[in-house]
Amino acid sequence: MTENDDRLIDNSRIKLKTVLEKYCKQYNDLSIATGYWDLKSITELEASLDSLKKIRLLIGKEPLIPRYGVNDIEDDFPEDDISNDLIELDQSSEHKLVISKIKQWIDEEKLEVKILKNRFLHAKSYIFGTPESPKAIGIIGSSNFTGNGLSNNSELNYVENTSQIVQFEAR
Repeated sequence: MTENDDRLIDNSRIKLKTVLEKYCKQYNDLSIATGYWDLKSITELEASLDSLKKIRLLIGKEPLIPRYGVNDIEDDFPEDDISNDLIELDQSSEHKLVISKIKQWIDEEKLEVKILKNRFLHAKSYIFGTPESPKAIGIIGSSNFTGNGLSNNSELNYVENTSQIVQFEAR
């Protein structure tokens, strides 16, 4: 894969997982904005993410209430979503190790997780580097930070490797 071969990611010809693994080897920092996240994404990328010094994860709220026309239910996002995901999760030793790794990253302040509770976030972006990085890389597109978004779903993402375009301010 040459530098220009992986600029358009569709999970058919090029998988987002492969591109993220490649850039994790080259950078210390990763900032992710996603509409949805699942444990499978960390499971699939755990070794690559472990090599990073800082991971920032911004998770949005899926608009389920407006979609189903329900207005009077109690909103326990993200607690109910996380609880349901854990209940449905296969109780394998691999998943237990990944959950322990996530806890370790949070305790070490390597992983920062922020959740937008009051606003819908549909954007998906993966930014390698920091505002001070001379060669930051950005990936924007349709892939949520989920196992299916990384490898299985038909998606379309674009890698921008012109650092002047990928200027961002971590918030």
